[in-house]
This record gives sequence, C-alpha cells and structure tokens, in this order.
Amino acid sequence: MLGTTVLFIVFITYLYIGSDQNSRIIILRSIAAVLLISEVIKLIVMKFTGVPVLENLPLEVCSLAGYSIIIDSIFPGETIMTELLFMPAAVMALIFPTTSILPVFNFYTIQQFLYHALIIAYVIARYAAGEFSFSYSGLWRSILIIFILMLIIYAIDTRFKLNFFFLKDTYGNPMLELIWRYGKGGIGYVAGLVCFSITMLHVFFLIFMIA
Repeated sequence: MLGTTVLFIVFITYLYIGSDQNSRIIILRSIAAVLLISEVIKLIVMKFTGVPVLENLPLEVCSLAGYSIIIDSIFPGETIMTELLFMPAAVMALIFPTTSILPVFNFYTIQQFLYHALIIAYVIARYAAGEFSFSYSGLWRSILIIFILMLIIYAIDTRFKLNFFFLKDTYGNPMLELIWRYGKGGIGYVAGLVCFSITMLHVFFLIFMIA
C-alpha cells in the first residue's frame, strides 16, 4: 500500500507540473472533491456497519486538512496551504495507519490511504510547481495553530469522552504508544504529542528546504 501510495503521489505531482493553468485548477478541485466525497461515504458506511459515528466525526488533523484543501482549491490564487501544518500528520497516518489490523482490501484501509495520499499530493504538487514556498515564520504559525487546535479538541474530548487528535488514547499506534510510555499518559502524553509535532514540523521543513 505504501509503495502504491508513493507512486500515486509522484504521478499526481508530475501530472500537475505538466498541466496548463486551467488543467491544474481541475486537478486541484478534483482532489478536493474526492476528499469530501470519500469522507461522506466513510460516515455512511460507518452508520450502516454499526461503527459509532460520533467517535469518528471528521475532526481529526487530516480532516481539517481536507477542509483547507477544499477552500484552497476554490481560491487557488489566494493559497492558504503555505503552512506545513498537515504534512507530518498525513505522512504519519500512512506509516502508522490506524487500519493496520484490517485487511489491505478493505474500505477503511483504502479510504485512509487514498485520503492521506491526496493531502500529500496536493501540497507536494503545488510546491513542486512553484506556486508557494514554506518559511520558518510559517512553520511557527503552524505550531501555534496546532497548539490552539489541540486545546479546543482536548476540551471536546474531555467533555464528550472522545479521542479526536488521539489526545486520550493511542489506539495501539506504535509511535503514540512510545510517546504515552515516556509521557506516562495524561497531560504528560499530550505534552509529548506537542513536542513530537514541533519536532516533525521542523523535520519536514528541512526536507522541503533541501529538496
């Protein structure tokens, strides 16, 4: 799945670079449409397969990335994707998928890989085409945005006993389990997630600068 995902991202990137302006807009809006439709279909499938919908509402980091891409694709000249905000989460979701206990050819597995692959492809394609660049000040804006979002989501998780942003439970994710172990759960775990997010944003910033 990872190999296929990488090839898919490379294909979208080269397709975008080689397209004229009108075709690029079509590609961007097609990605946005697929993200939105796949999220709606996932909620419908959950409803009819007995999965608790309330616990799986699109309030995760990458769901917010999908909303940002939809807005960005409508107004591509006024891009709001000049932050690295969503890249680490999308990549980590592919390396440590929450669907790892499910078969490869399963709706949830395919939807997760497709959804996150499209987020990554959208950012890389626009970056490779020179339509925006990342800055160190933008990196810290991303960190501030993540911190604010985590405070809001933590309040929602605490009030309704949910686990958006994985702030209350690791769901067996090996990377999150490691952070939980060293943070000893609770606030220590959340602080560990913040530190991990800051570290990963810097890593991705350096990767883009070198590339």
